[in-house]
Amino acid sequence: MRLSLALTVATLALTATVARAEDWVVVVDEEIGASVDKDSIRRGSDGLVYFTYEGGEKSDSAVNCDTGTLYTIKLYAMGGMDQPNWRDEGRQVVPESIGEAVLKYVCANVP
Repeated sequence: MRLSLALTVATLALTATVARAEDWVVVVDEEIGASVDKDSIRRGSDGLVYFTYEGGEKSDSAVNCDTGTLYTIKLYAMGGMDQPNWRDEGRQVVPESIGEAVLKYVCANVP
């Protein structure tokens, strides 16, 4: 019984991992490129839109769609680094940049 349960859990874990790879959407296809995990896009109770981004390195990010302010919450390079003061370190998205393309995509696709 325990072996059967363990195999079922392992199968579900592997299936979930494979499915996540299909959730990435290429937003900008240039040298660096930019992709967003579409399933990670969600609006927080604070009004910010949260998402997982990959453009050179993977990060958990947030954006204020009204002001165009982008926040990096966690960088996954070198094992993952949380950004404890991320709310104080927002930066304005530069017009016609990769950041602006990501902002437009994320804000247009928030559930």
